[in-house]
Amino acid sequence: MAPCGQGRSSRWWLALLAPGLLLASGCASARLERALLADRNPAAHGHDLVALYTVHCPDVLELHVAGRPHWSGQQTVGPDGCISLREAGPIRVDGLTTPTISQVVAAKAGVPAERVSVFVAGYKSQQLHLFGAVPGEEQVVAYQGPETILDLLQRVGGLTAGAAPTEVQVIRAHVADGKPPEVFHVDLPAILFRHDQHTNVCLQPADHIHVGRNRRSRLQCCFPPWLQPLYEALCGMRRGPSN
Repeated sequence: MAPCGQGRSSRWWLALLAPGLLLASGCASARLERALLADRNPAAHGHDLVALYTVHCPDVLELHVAGRPHWSGQQTVGPDGCISLREAGPIRVDGLTTPTISQVVAAKAGVPAERVSVFVAGYKSQQLHLFGAVPGEEQVVAYQGPETILDLLQRVGGLTAGAAPTEVQVIRAHVADGKPPEVFHVDLPAILFRHDQHTNVCLQPADHIHVGRNRRSRLQCCFPPWLQPLYEALCGMRRGPSN
């Protein structure tokens, strides 16, 4: 049996030494976060997301038709998958991309396709789910096309200070198509620093993204609440106010 007071002494040594031992990992994490938000690797990003996004109810479209101002403006895709072109009647846009919708509208208007522009003004039909060490802890964000995991993390503001960059996973349930679930492991350091895109997953609607917590963040739970602010400050986990 350990002598009386030995357990308490061990906890004090842990409280005093752990921040210093983990400071190096904190510096590495901060370096990766700076690289993530600096957008210094554009080759890692998806291309032409707007042209690949498929429209569904209740997305909001912005139309501009030269010579037909009464057809121009914002329209919400209805439950029937259609938008209305006034006297030309409804046109079905569900499952179409905006370049295809432009062609359909141009044909209805009897004008060249280059005189019609259509873009998504409100992404409301499809979502992605984020969990773990991300801003807000847990959030639902709009799916905006087949962007990569790198695109998404930059779009939501990066990772929290307690994130483990090598513990990022994309979970794809495949509920709609009846296939077995898939789990993709993402190696952010490899993507950002070695330009290795093998794990830079291209996201699909309803994907769940989980960002694990690093050792510093997990160890923080071992400290009493009154000691946690000191631990955060020493480990660099507490960020100052943004400018």
